[in-house]
Amino acid sequence: MLNDPFHVGSLEIPNRVLLSPLAGVSDVPFRRVCQELGAGLTYIEMLSAAGMPYNNHKIGELVARDESEPILGAQITGANTEILGEGCRILMNKDVKIDTLDLNMGCPVKKVVKRGCGSAIVKDPVLAGDQVRVARDTVEVPVTAKIRIGWTQNSLTVKDVCHHLAEAGAEMITIHGRVRDNSYSDPVQYDQIKNGFDAAKAASENVVCIGNGNVFDLASTKRMVEETGCDGVLISRGALGNPWIFKQILNDTEEQPTAKEWIEVVLRHLQYHEEFYGEGHYAAIRFRKHLLWYVSGFPGSRPLRSEIGALNTVADVRDRLQAYADTLPQDIPRYEDLHQFMKGDYDPKYEMDRKHDRGVEYYEEA
Repeated sequence: MLNDPFHVGSLEIPNRVLLSPLAGVSDVPFRRVCQELGAGLTYIEMLSAAGMPYNNHKIGELVARDESEPILGAQITGANTEILGEGCRILMNKDVKIDTLDLNMGCPVKKVVKRGCGSAIVKDPVLAGDQVRVARDTVEVPVTAKIRIGWTQNSLTVKDVCHHLAEAGAEMITIHGRVRDNSYSDPVQYDQIKNGFDAAKAASENVVCIGNGNVFDLASTKRMVEETGCDGVLISRGALGNPWIFKQILNDTEEQPTAKEWIEVVLRHLQYHEEFYGEGHYAAIRFRKHLLWYVSGFPGSRPLRSEIGALNTVADVRDRLQAYADTLPQDIPRYEDLHQFMKGDYDPKYEMDRKHDRGVEYYEEA
């Protein structure tokens, strides 16, 4: 089923395994790698509607699209319909072609929600629906929405929000199965995701329903599908350092990449990174988080991880990676238990988003 194409409005997407718009991660190089390994749809990382008139250089970097990208979505968030509508208008006037627009109603980061954006929107189901209407009136591409099941465990608004979204004409609804104040260690509430999908389908039988949260491998993908009845899955943290997840799910296999396959993909990602950001210190710094995710799962990786902060150019990164790969048997598989890795190892995405509140390029006029 997940290999089957589907439509979001008039847009045909080749399969049902999608890449989330990950703040600080979903740039051109990372998207290209995930697309090559099977991601049916990828997104530009979340944009601030209020920030669209400002910081044009940074926005230009965020909305860039490589000519090799077959399908691309954008994601935007705004505190009210006026701000959102203006942000959507400016985005569509930028020199970038997007194929679908997602409204973010799920981001939990403090600097986003304190402005009434992201997951703060699920506190007001009527506003959620009104935002879909405004976006549909402003853009000519299919409009979708990504939400959480509620603001707190005592305010599970998922059914009402999904009803209003679908009634307003959202072509696709993605539900992350946690409330805003949950951490990654809190369990995904599959029953609440299903409740939201049931409410959406009751309001619009054609709406596409996508499940999100703790999708790390084939087994967790199947659980999401079986327990929620979703039409597809959105991969978030499961793709960090593991773009092979798309290929694994689509090929119905738990087989991990060998050392040979691993280094080929990592070096290709690094090549795309250099093409986009250049070869200097800035590019090396931006790639460090990817290295922290990639350089795990093989023998002797821990010393290399401790050296990452001292690699100051792309050439340094390439040479050190190749030297490490040369120490490995080419046919050795990567880690066998990805769940344990994600639970027990250092996760810079959590550090960015929750501890340091800096994982989102959220900007407004000073």
